[in-house]
Amino acid sequence: MMALTAAVILQQENQKERELKYPLLVKRLACMVMSGTALADCLDILQPANIHPEMVQEIEQEFDLLKFAFVKAKIEDALLECILSGSLSEFLTKNWYFGVLARIRINAFRIETVGRSYEDLLASASSSVAVDSAVGNALYMLPSFYNHDCDPNVHIIWIDNADAKLKALRDIETGEELRICYIDASMDREARQSLLSQGFGFHCNCARCLSGD
Repeated sequence: MMALTAAVILQQENQKERELKYPLLVKRLACMVMSGTALADCLDILQPANIHPEMVQEIEQEFDLLKFAFVKAKIEDALLECILSGSLSEFLTKNWYFGVLARIRINAFRIETVGRSYEDLLASASSSVAVDSAVGNALYMLPSFYNHDCDPNVHIIWIDNADAKLKALRDIETGEELRICYIDASMDREARQSLLSQGFGFHCNCARCLSGD
């Protein structure tokens, strides 16, 4: 079982925060960049989601609110120096916000830390842009590169905290690719295809889907 460390974590305390989970994750990352604990381009290596044209205006408003909040907030001297020196405007641009948000939307994992059985956890989606039942969301860089399979050979679980573990679901052959399920594997084929297409932008051709299961 492999331990995984989250790059960005956000706990969701109420419904409003769940609705804003991705913008709030961007805000958390922006704070990390300004505090020197993360690089502005740390997520550039990840695959971005497609931003639908109808979402552009809303995202632009979110960006304006974020930048306004940083300028108006009572902040530490180090952060104030960051703003006055121009380094804030150098990275906190509309393009940066769009790029980070697009990558977080498709790569964020839902965290479920409640004490449930491993079998119950298998019925949960490892990540999903459409479901808000988790207690939080996080980015894990290495698992973000794992490909999807509706019959995965590994699964990411959270037991006591946001530290994730990668657990094999069956014997894995030498050289076999590790694959996770991006969604709830218990859904039927039509529902899986629809969610993967709308949320992740691809048509699944795994062996399970090709068999019609």
